Amino acid sequence: MSQGRIFWLWLPLAASFTLMMLEGPGIQAAVARLPDTARHLAAVGLVMSLSLIIESPVIMLLATSIALSRDAAAYRALRRFVLLVIGALTGLTALVAWTPLYDLVVRQLMGAPAAYAEAARPALRIMLLWSAAIGWRRFYQGLLVRHRRSGWVSVGTAIRLSSSVGTALGLMAWGRLPGAQVAAWALMAGVLAEALAVYLFALPLVRRVYATATPATGHLTLTAIARFHLPLAGTSLLNLLAQPLTAAALARLPNAQATLASWPVVFSLLLVLRGWGMALQETTLALTDEPHARRRLRTFTLLVAGLTSLATALIAWTPLADWYLKAVVSLPPHLHGYARSGLAWGVALPALTALVSWLRGLLVADGSPGSVYRGMGINLLTHTLLLLLGVSWQAPGMVTAAGALLLATTAEWGYLQRRRRLQAPLPRNTTATHAA
Repeated sequence: MSQGRIFWLWLPLAASFTLMMLEGPGIQAAVARLPDTARHLAAVGLVMSLSLIIESPVIMLLATSIALSRDAAAYRALRRFVLLVIGALTGLTALVAWTPLYDLVVRQLMGAPAAYAEAARPALRIMLLWSAAIGWRRFYQGLLVRHRRSGWVSVGTAIRLSSSVGTALGLMAWGRLPGAQVAAWALMAGVLAEALAVYLFALPLVRRVYATATPATGHLTLTAIARFHLPLAGTSLLNLLAQPLTAAALARLPNAQATLASWPVVFSLLLVLRGWGMALQETTLALTDEPHARRRLRTFTLLVAGLTSLATALIAWTPLADWYLKAVVSLPPHLHGYARSGLAWGVALPALTALVSWLRGLLVADGSPGSVYRGMGINLLTHTLLLLLGVSWQAPGMVTAAGALLLATTAEWGYLQRRRRLQAPLPRNTTATHAA
């Protein structure tokens, strides 16, 4: 097990994460060049918070598809399950976007200012098919990964990025739509293009492997699929709840408009930098069962952690921050101070993300996925308590948002590190089963 072998397995996964994370800054750059920038950037943040929460049940369909798509009968059962789930989530999106439930959620629960809520409502309506597109492509991505065609997943991500950013730039040049609606159309163009591309990439595989009836390895019912998928969906939900909670806290803090407009820019850039560490979970799962892998993976993780946080520090504490905020995303000058503050508080986040992803991979490989679920629960609980403290003390909004994210991730890392020390690795054949 060499560092080079780890690197070449990790690099395509990290590149795919980075391409996906670049979508946010690319679209924000277009919105920032349209009128009423602060209002529409904040509205985009509200729409994405709602859309991510609604889509959370489908994010882990990738893992479910990899694990359960064993034969033609299982494929058909999984496809029925996916159609039921994405149909229900599309209905939920319509219910929120076109009924008084919107005001209850956005104005009362999230506390969004009226101007931001009004700008976000038509954008959410444009995002009606967001969850359906995400769920459909995650299902077919799972088929590709299961049959060692994961390279097509990265190609699909590149198609998504080019489609979304291209749409955003085209609508920006057209100049007939408000910024929040430009962002919504761009996001939908990206996910629809990716869903279609991944489906077409998987179609020859489906026709060759799943179209022919084969002896089933076990009767897979919708109930059995739901029982398998529900804990995974719960994990995604816990992970995604942090963003709307943060938006709700920022709306109740001083300078709410400025921080609500600045935070999505900061969060998107931090996601790009953290994406290199996020890929370590899958890398660890794939390699941890091989001889001498754990020590080498630890060394590689520390290297990724150090380099990504160093890159964040260079951006946050040098003129690179002003260049990025001005030349790339065109954030209004009066918001630069807020964004720089958030980046400075987030310098350690990429390193912590790398360490947490590595630990999650080890714990799942050792047969302890429950520890990962509880770690995310600790993260969310810590995050929520810190946001509540920030609101009660009326602390600066950017310090509250970035500080809560940093300390919550630190709490999760501490818990996972303790569980790893207590968790004895399972026998080799059991570990391999979990890693698969």
